[in-house]
Amino acid sequence: MDQKQMQKLLLMGPGGAGKTCMRSIIFDNYLPRDALRLGITISLDQSQVHILRNLFLNLWDCGGQHRYVSEYLSRQKEYIFRYVGVMLFVFDINSMSRDSYGASGVGSSSIGGGGEGGSATTDWKLPEMLNYFKEAMRYIRQYSPKAKVFVLLHKIDLIHRDMRQEIFEARKQEIMNCIDPEDGADIDFFGTSIWSDSLYLAYSSVVRSLVPHRDVLVETMRGIAVACDAVEVALYERSTFLCLTHVTRTAAKDAAAAPPFLQGNGELRTTEVSETVKHFKLSCMNNTTSLGGLSIATESFTAMLYPFTECTHVLVVSADPQVSVELHKLNVNAARRRFQQFLDSDEPTACAMREVL
Repeated sequence: MDQKQMQKLLLMGPGGAGKTCMRSIIFDNYLPRDALRLGITISLDQSQVHILRNLFLNLWDCGGQHRYVSEYLSRQKEYIFRYVGVMLFVFDINSMSRDSYGASGVGSSSIGGGGEGGSATTDWKLPEMLNYFKEAMRYIRQYSPKAKVFVLLHKIDLIHRDMRQEIFEARKQEIMNCIDPEDGADIDFFGTSIWSDSLYLAYSSVVRSLVPHRDVLVETMRGIAVACDAVEVALYERSTFLCLTHVTRTAAKDAAAAPPFLQGNGELRTTEVSETVKHFKLSCMNNTTSLGGLSIATESFTAMLYPFTECTHVLVVSADPQVSVELHKLNVNAARRRFQQFLDSDEPTACAMREVL
């Protein structure tokens, strides 16, 4: 058996931020409405998540109650923050904004009521949230200096749509102001909600950060795009359907003339596919079948989702509705054989990628 690549993923944040809920949707195949029924995390919940072929996430879901946080930042700090590959720190942006803006800054969402964000009850005040993050950053840099840090401003659907970007930027700046500028140089921020594909966008970035030499995947997908004369190609992890890489060949001058499906931000569109296909996959599982692939043909585009490696699927989108899906399959199979030959080689890059893929 190939050696397992283990990565410690630390999930932290104040109580009520929605950490366990989002984890269950991404890694445990929960639907949002079902994840809302989950209780609070007591102390520390450790679990192992298997994605790709050899990548195992040692997921530490840290309870957000004050008494547990106090332990994490004092007696347990070395135990918690050592050997971390990725830290995800989750803020409830609705609670942060309520503290700063009052009721006028918060809009009630027509789809976000109840559970994860409807009441948004938390006993954390904004200064306490910021201090928790400040201390977590101090210890993560001390004990795991190479750890990647992602900050999720969660429950953003509960902020009035017209104010979301403004409040997101304000909260981001406030968070950055509470830490040393050198510590925050490479932090990635995302606004997320369990009711949209934004969660898949954030977690796709997390998984991408753990794949070594991802530029090789990008070039492989670009080769498929050229061979298939496709406008977009994306690679998805099989179990979570998180997007590992995405390439587009639609020139800016042609964007306005592209079919509606192919207009707008390509990376955001691939995470919409993540959410849609994940739900379709769960429907297949509920009907005791499995998802091997699918194809869609309309008057304006053709899309094919097809296995690439044993742990990934590739999405090929063509703006030519007359294109042959079978021809796409031949091109993908040829690219798959070449990629497998590369992975089986003795090149240092291939050896590093093989530890995960």
